[in-house]
Formats: sequence, structure tokens, C-alpha cells
Amino acid sequence: MTARLAIPAIYCALALYGASAQTAEPPKPAPEAAAKPAEEKKAPETPPDLKAYREATKETDPEKKIAALEKWKADFPESNMKDSADSAILNTLVTKLPSQETRIREFAAQMYKHAAEKDKGATAYDIADDFLTANLLLKEAEGYAKKALETMRLSTYLRDQLARYEKRKEKPPSSEELHKRFRESRAPRLAVLGRLELKLGHEAKGQKLLEDSYAGNPNNGAVLSELGVLAAKSGDEQKAFEYLVPAKLSGRATKEAGAAFEDIYKKRHIGSADGMEAMLDAEYHKRYPNPVKVEPYKPTEKRSDRVILAEVFTGSGCPPCAGADIAFDAAMERYPHKDFAVLMYHQHIPRPDPMTTVETQARAKAYDVNGVPTFVIDGKKASGGGGRDYAQRVYDRFNKDVEKDLESPAEAHITIGASLGEKTVRVNARVVGVNSESKDLKVQMVLVEKELRFNGENGIRFHPMVVRSIQGFDLVGEGYQHSFDLDEISKAIKDHLDDYEAKGHRGESFQFAEKKYQIDRNDLAVVVFVQDDKTKHVLQAAYVDLSAESTHPTLEAESAR
Repeated sequence: MTARLAIPAIYCALALYGASAQTAEPPKPAPEAAAKPAEEKKAPETPPDLKAYREATKETDPEKKIAALEKWKADFPESNMKDSADSAILNTLVTKLPSQETRIREFAAQMYKHAAEKDKGATAYDIADDFLTANLLLKEAEGYAKKALETMRLSTYLRDQLARYEKRKEKPPSSEELHKRFRESRAPRLAVLGRLELKLGHEAKGQKLLEDSYAGNPNNGAVLSELGVLAAKSGDEQKAFEYLVPAKLSGRATKEAGAAFEDIYKKRHIGSADGMEAMLDAEYHKRYPNPVKVEPYKPTEKRSDRVILAEVFTGSGCPPCAGADIAFDAAMERYPHKDFAVLMYHQHIPRPDPMTTVETQARAKAYDVNGVPTFVIDGKKASGGGGRDYAQRVYDRFNKDVEKDLESPAEAHITIGASLGEKTVRVNARVVGVNSESKDLKVQMVLVEKELRFNGENGIRFHPMVVRSIQGFDLVGEGYQHSFDLDEISKAIKDHLDDYEAKGHRGESFQFAEKKYQIDRNDLAVVVFVQDDKTKHVLQAAYVDLSAESTHPTLEAESAR
């Protein structure tokens, strides 16, 4: 993890404290009967050090923030988040007070000096990366990057890995696999040093380091960008394209790389950019097939009338969300929407996400979601994710409960009538057969866009079932109606994104690459569900696809067959 990501990562992973967004925990056992509402559980108390850390990092004035973090270090000297605090201070210095080079240099030296021996390499890497990102103290950065690389020795890595497996009494991976993992672990350090050498004018040395990094990890957007630009400058357009296409798909291509890619594409297409995004779509599907292989769901004789609702809180700039997003993509391939309805609530965690809305943030607050990925299936909350290679683990974790819950009886019956007008979606829902005495039942109507294209920093290009608007009702009677005004929804999303951009992301200025506020009326669906607002238990859900509007102006969906 780079120092530049150190702050966001606290929100992406540590904010869950004990339920890391990057490592899936064992699933909770499913209740014996999903028909029974989940018991209300007291939320775990936030540890004092984490609570105080969050408060310290909320400070926007750089000097006050540094003082708050220094006080936090003094108040919690034994906290395992001390390194994060140091990284936060250094990041604040280089981004907010870059002219104070002597102070920055001295703090970095003390940070490295006091790091545990086993952590010195990682600390040197973080310092070098922060300096590189801020484009300051580049000679010092080069020194730290070299230290980081020197500490990454194959013999030490293999010894440590084998010792860990022995301690856990597990069989270690093959020697070939361990060597591969070493190269992958070393690649980011090679990348930082290579990029620094380029900035210092040592092009041949920098290019060689970047090529070595690429050999260890061919998916680093910064490395792909640099190598692509170098190839383009040398006149090797074919080689440049081989680097620049995956750079674009990574969501982390530099502006220079993006410009080089577009220039080469136009040269190949008579000066036109037509078809460029379609070409990238095809490349994405070819390069990144879903690693989770599923078979179509075949209902058993025990299949009930329940429709499972999965609510997924995610972020396009969240690396561990990739594994969760892909896992739910696989689930949507296995189960028809009439069996398994999915809602994706985008969040500005850890980076700004142009698919986030005021309503998706409110939904996260209602579930007390502090980090992503978090997923809630029929009201039961869990978390955990990772890179693409973690998708199978995430899928296996939740799918066993889905299979079981599909055989549990629903606790309500929902019928949806929906019609798509030129600028509106009119929804009528009828809820009957409610099997609950709760006084806290709500009916939620959700308008979703079935797929949006946006290359976020986590490398996911296509985003399904993106929530665009939510309308809630108290459960009183049987009938519920609402008209979604598409222009008003689009304007509200744009207003939110404009306002968020103007205020900055956690005190940092930024600019959205795209703002995904426009709504494709030909790609909409509606999900309606009944939920106990107190326990969060979902009694039943139903789904209707509005894309069939051209042949069926009024569509109906029933949650029971």
C-alpha cells in the first residue's frame, strides 16, 4: 500500500476493525428458518484508539491535523495503528505543506529510524512513494526507494513465508508459487524506483526497473502508463498500445498515457475516436473474464416463493471491492433476478465515486456501514473482499446461505406494476400476506440502472444494478404508488456530485473524471422489498425489468409463483 493510499485505506479496511475489507471472515451460520426475523444485535463498541484516530483525521487544517495525530500517538503509544498515524502526518506534510522541505525531510528520517526492523523496508517504500507523488525531495526519495528494494530479498521472503505456514500447520504453496508471489510483492518497489529514475532523467535505468516491475505484476496502471508513453515516444506504436490498453482499463492511466492512447487510436482510425470505447469494452471482456464459474440455478423441490435481496455497498475506487463486485456478478449469472435481486449502493470510499448519491449514502448510514465492501443479504450484514482472485472466496462465503434461504418461505407477497414514460417511471406495488407482527415494517421502492460503464481505480469497468433513487413507505395497507421523475433524479445526482467535488474529498481537492448522473431510460429496473426497519430483516422482495417497455408498456412482477 502506498502512502498516498494510507489514509483512504483506513476507511476502506480498518474502519471495519476486526472485519477487514480485504480478508473475508468465516460466514455466520444461517438461521434455522429465514421466516423468523433476525434478532437485534448490539453493535460492537468502537475501540478507543480507532474512535480517537477517526476524530484526529477529520481535522482539515494541516497544522491542527498534525497536532491531533501527534497527540493521538502520545495517548495510544501501544496502538497497532501508529504506523498509519505516521503515514497520515507525512502525507499531510507533503500534500498541504510541501514548501517545508526541511521539516518533511526530518520527519521522514525519524519515521524511518523508529520503524521496527522488519518494517523498515515498507516504511522506506511509503516515504519514497509519498515524495514521488508530491514530486519533491526526489533524490531523498530515490535513496528510500533503494533501501526499500534492498530489504526485499528472496531468501528472507521464502524463509518467512515457510515459517508462517509451519506456524499455522498448513501445507505451503509450491516453490514456483512462492517465487511468483515474491515477484509480485517486489514489483511495487521496483515501480516506485523506476518512476523516480525517470523523473531524475535516468531514462534507461528507469525503463529497465519498470520492465522488471511489469514482469512481476503486469496490472500496475502507473507502470503500464510509463512504459506505454516511453514506447510511444520511441515510435513503437504497437508496443505502446500493448501497454496503454491495459493502462486505460486499470482506471489508473496517467493523463499523458490517456492522451498517447487516444492519439495512437486516432492515427489508426483516420483521425476519429469513434469506436474507441467499444474497443476497450471488447478488450476488457477478453482480458478479464469472471474467474468465478457458475452453473444456472436449478430449483429443488424445496424451492419456496422467497426472493433473496442482496444489498452491496461498494466503491469504484476501492481495490478490495473488486473481489466482492465480481462475486455478485457471478451470482447474477447463476440466479435469475426473480430469484435473487441485487442492489449496488456506491460510496465515496475510499475515493470519490461518480455513481454515489445522497440516497445510497443514507442507506449506508441506515445499516451503519463504515467501510466497503459490505454486503447485506435479506438484512444480514457481512463484509470482506480482495482483488479479483478473491472473488471465488467471497462467492463461496455468501452463496451457501443463498441456496438455503431460497428454500425458506417468504413472509409477504409483492406484486409490482410498472410503466415507463418518456421522463417518468410509474410504480404500483401491492403487498399482502405479511407474516410479521412488527410495527416497524417499511416498503422500499428502488430504481436501478442495470449497467453503467466507468473505469474506476479498482479496475472494474462495468457496474450492474446501480441504485439511482429510493422511495420508502410505512407499511400501512396493501397499495403503494410512486412516480420516479428521471430528470429530477438526474439533476439531484449531478447536484450531489458537483457539491462533493466543490467541497473536496476528506479535505482534499479533486476532480471527477466523469460524473455518472445521466440516466438511460432504456436500461432501468425496479426492485420493491418489505423490511423490518428495526431489525433490518427483509421479509420479501420483487423485481421487474423495464427494458421490455417497447413491447409491454405496463409490466408486472410477482414475488411468488
